[in-house]
Amino acid sequence: MSTTPTLSSAINDLSKSRSWLITGGILSVFVGFMAMSFPLLFSIVIAQLLAAFILGSGIISVALAIFGKHSSHRVLEAFLGIIRIVAGIVLLNCLGSSIAVITLIMAVFLFVEGIFLAAASIKMRAHKGWVWTLINAVASIVLAGMIYYRWPSDSDWVLGLFFGINMIFSGSSLLALGFAAPKPAAA
Repeated sequence: MSTTPTLSSAINDLSKSRSWLITGGILSVFVGFMAMSFPLLFSIVIAQLLAAFILGSGIISVALAIFGKHSSHRVLEAFLGIIRIVAGIVLLNCLGSSIAVITLIMAVFLFVEGIFLAAASIKMRAHKGWVWTLINAVASIVLAGMIYYRWPSDSDWVLGLFFGINMIFSGSSLLALGFAAPKPAAA
């Protein structure tokens, strides 16, 4: 017996997620246009949010090391928490450098995302919206190359701008999949 999902079960899953795909697509396109309109602001916001998440994660790790019930990994948990706290503080205090590093990480992320999206689009060829997933994959790979080519000189605005472009392509892909999915059967 094979545990591989069949094409009909995959289409049925898309059908069940139709409204979520459309909603997510609309929100992604909206955020994408906002990021493209204010790229420097979005670059700063992305860097600050990432720093806040890292800082918060470090604080939680240190708290777990101090107050947690399991004592086997307290020292390691506290050490890793302190490293995250320091990294979060450094990201917040060195915003220009943080944006440059995050921009490079985004280039790598977009490249890897593009490769995986291309593979996923080929597996979804039976679905009407598969071409948009392939277009999203190509756009991600091209954006990754463009970011890397102009890094670090344009990092301050390129992070927000290309984040916006990626969100528009991702949202369009979600909208295409959502609108192409069959409407769920009435219960």
